[in-house]
Amino acid sequence: MNENVLDKKNDSPKIAKKHVMRYIDDLQRHFNLSDEQIVKILTESTASFKKKDSTKKWWQIF
Repeated sequence: MNENVLDKKNDSPKIAKKHVMRYIDDLQRHFNLSDEQIVKILTESTASFKKKDSTKKWWQIF
């Protein structure tokens, strides 16, 4: 039983990637975005993740 839990943890990035790809595809269709626009959005989003200060606690956000 523990092996199944470990396997799911190892597959989590693959599963998450699949969901992200579906979501991006839906956004692209809904907002009529080009591939270049999607790349730009993802690049800017990635940059904001890198800037995020992960040392702050949840209560320090407010």
